[in-house]
Formats: sequence, structure tokens, C-alpha cells
Amino acid sequence: MPPLFTNLSKLLLLVIALAGFSARASAAGPWDLDSLYKVPVWEETAKAAKPGMKGVLYDSIPVNGDRVQVFAYYGVPEGETPQGGWPAVVCVHGGGGTAFDEWVKKWNDRGYAAISMDLEGHYPMRETEDRRSPRIPTENPGLRRLGIFKNYDDPIGKQWYYHAVAQSILAHSLIRSFPEVNPDKTGVTGISWGGTLTSTIMGVDDRFQFAIPVYGCGFLPDSDGNQGLAIKPGRYTEVVNQFFDGSAYFENVKIPTLWVNGTNDKHFPMPSTQQSARAVQGPTTMRYELRMRHGHGPGWAPEEIYAFADSIVRDGAPLTRFEVPKLDGDRAWVDFESATKVTGVNVYFTRDAGLWPEREWEEAPASLSGSTISAAMPEGATVYYFSATDERGLMVSSEIGLVE
Repeated sequence: MPPLFTNLSKLLLLVIALAGFSARASAAGPWDLDSLYKVPVWEETAKAAKPGMKGVLYDSIPVNGDRVQVFAYYGVPEGETPQGGWPAVVCVHGGGGTAFDEWVKKWNDRGYAAISMDLEGHYPMRETEDRRSPRIPTENPGLRRLGIFKNYDDPIGKQWYYHAVAQSILAHSLIRSFPEVNPDKTGVTGISWGGTLTSTIMGVDDRFQFAIPVYGCGFLPDSDGNQGLAIKPGRYTEVVNQFFDGSAYFENVKIPTLWVNGTNDKHFPMPSTQQSARAVQGPTTMRYELRMRHGHGPGWAPEEIYAFADSIVRDGAPLTRFEVPKLDGDRAWVDFESATKVTGVNVYFTRDAGLWPEREWEEAPASLSGSTISAAMPEGATVYYFSATDERGLMVSSEIGLVE
């Protein structure tokens, strides 16, 4: 091959490589994925020990030049490791949360390795037995969350959300490195603030095969929940939208996602969930629960979460999938696909307007005909959606529809 051609080929390859790196860096926002995709330095610890769990401390991005170590519980299912390794899940806690051994165990019991980490520099232990007493910090704790993006005007590298995303991605790098884990079958789920973080993480870390945000979502600055109302217009909103809100990264999300929320969640209103589900590029499933309680326990309880994960990485039957609901006059309907028999259908509606968390929702039976669910719209209804429950007892929802 002539030298000139060889040099041009090398130059072209370099340009392509740099272009790819530039696109990846842009897609990742302020995070250095080359660094975060490396296995972090880690060690086992006997502190906060729980039966069947491994306690670990792993290094994250330093703060002001000081070392940061994140505590996490890691567990695997009982029994022989399957060929290729266990599928695995990264569990991202919400406000007031920590590393939860019971969350890890829930996934372990369903055939998944799992890791749950404390994103605010604590061990999952309190100074006294009083549940209101402070948690015990790790020896190298890093940052704590300050309200709802309250330190938005600080340099990005000194903001908690930036570090929480990084710590979650590093947890993914860590769990993928374990020989008993299948690195090609991983997912991420988060509750409340963890759901907000998951909405960001799944658009930054492209190694996941599925994502399940619970309550938390994107498009928060424009919402009328507590989160949105706290993010005042101006630079506050601009910083959140540019760097942190999931909407900045949804175009990168090609994997299947399950969005779980309640009809009256005071932090994350339904329209923000729906807007987020519409913005991602992969297939979406939704689960709206009538007046779902807000918390870690209610957030990891729905069996649909685990069935959804199974349908992606364990050859499980998929959840019911809805088309967009339609309305003609006083009759609404929606088409669906289901690999399992649908045994129950309902329509949910509100006659209220105003703040979404304060609307009163009602439930009524719907009609099932083949692969179509329909219902007459009650007088005065302003918004509606349908649900379908299959023979496994698993319930999913359609999008919400507006009554003109």
C-alpha cells in the first residue's frame, strides 16, 4: 500500500475516532465516561454487615481533592451461577434513603445480582436506635444533597447530583466486573430522587439493557409537583435543564423502559412521567396506580417491575403494551397487545382541573372486546386512562388522554 494512502487512511480513522469521542462526550453531558466505565477501586467492609450480603466501599470522584468512598450492599441469588452469569440491577435510592439490603434481596430472590449504594456518604446505620438520629458517615463521605438542586450555582463538579450520577455509573462498572454477573444483562431502577437519577443515568450510561424509574422522571422544572415548583425560572431552571434533568439525555435512550407512578404523587405529576416516556427512543411501558403511596417500600413492591426486567433479560413474557388511547364523542378506547390473557380492564378518570397532585381520581369498569378496551366517558371528565390486568395479576396502564 502506498505510504500516502496509508497516512490518509490513518488520518481518516483518527478523524472518525475523534468524532465518535466528541459525540459520546456530548451525549454524556459533564461526566467523563472513559473514567466512570473503569472498575473503581473497592474493598469489602464488615461495617453494617447483613446476612447474605457483601458490604463494599468503592472509590468515586474526589471532592475538593479529597477521596470519596461509597458504601454499597451487593448480593447474588442462591444456587449455581447460570451460564454467562446472573443478570444484574443497580438500585438507586431516593431522598432520605441509603443502601438497602432488603432491596438487594428482593432482586436476589428473583434471580438477579443487585447492588444498592448510599449516595450521600453514609453507612446504613444510625448513631442511635432512634430512626430520627443521623446516619453514620463513611470515613470518606463526599457530598450530601441540598434540597432540590439548591446548590445549582456552584461549579458542576461540586454539586451533589453530578456526583450521585457518577457514583451510580461506577456502581454499574463495579457490578459488571464480578465474574458471576452477566455484563450484557444489566438494568437500573430508582425510586423518587432515585427515579429522577435513573432518568438521567439511562441516557448517559449506554451499557444498560433496561431502566425502571419509579415516581421520579424528567421534565421537572415545568411540572406542578413539589420538585417543579421548587425549581424557579432563570439560571436555576437553566442549570437543571442543561445538565441534570433526564430530558437532556432522553434522545440517547434506546432501551426498553418501565415508568411507575401514582395518580396523585405530590412530587412527580403524571404529565411529567408521560412526557418522559414519550421522549425516550426505546419502547415504553407505563404503570399508573390509583393514589399510589410514595416511599421506598411502595416503590419496590410492584411485581410488574420484576416481570418487566424478566421480559428483557430472562425470556419472560412481556407486559401488556398499549397504543395511544382515542376519544370520539363520549366514548374512549385503546388497542393493546398482550402475550398473556387479559382478565381485567378499568378506566380511570378525573373531573378536576388545576394542580395534578390534588385532582380526585375515580375508577370504573371498562369493556373488553378482542384487543380493544373501551368505556363511556362520565360527564365532566377532564382526563382519563385505561388499565389492563393479565392472568398473572400484573397491571399496566395506557397513556393519559385529555377530554376536550
